Amino acid sequence: MIFKLHKIPDRFIFRVIFLLIILWNLKYLFLLVQIPFTMLFVDYTGQNIFYSQVKDIKTAVKNIEDFQDEGKIGFVSDTAQNSVFDLEPSIRNFYIAQYAIVPSVLKNDKLENYLIGAYENKPEKVEIPEGFRMYKKINDKTYIFKRIEE
Repeated sequence: MIFKLHKIPDRFIFRVIFLLIILWNLKYLFLLVQIPFTMLFVDYTGQNIFYSQVKDIKTAVKNIEDFQDEGKIGFVSDTAQNSVFDLEPSIRNFYIAQYAIVPSVLKNDKLENYLIGAYENKPEKVEIPEGFRMYKKINDKTYIFKRIEE
């Protein structure tokens, strides 16, 4: 028995492989169509609030000469000092302020020369901690206080 081997042209093999690759990738085509529409319906409000708050604090702190020299900055809020880390909004305010003042360290106390006050509920009248004065209003909910020098 003699078998004849037929030579298959390279062009045909290339076209078959190319067709298989295209068919394999067509199953991912719907992802390319889906991407622009998913971006339209995503709510970026939380991220925008975060970045605008960080930007406001960074801009305000940049203009204070000895702020970064302190190394440690205090933190006050409308939440009780011992429960700042128990409530989500106060945790968020604390870490936003910490992120904005890096490399300084934010401490949850009133022992430092500067305090950042972050109030979740917009206060009608800001409660200034005893021994401090309002140094700068960053926005409606965030303030910088400086210790009164005696």
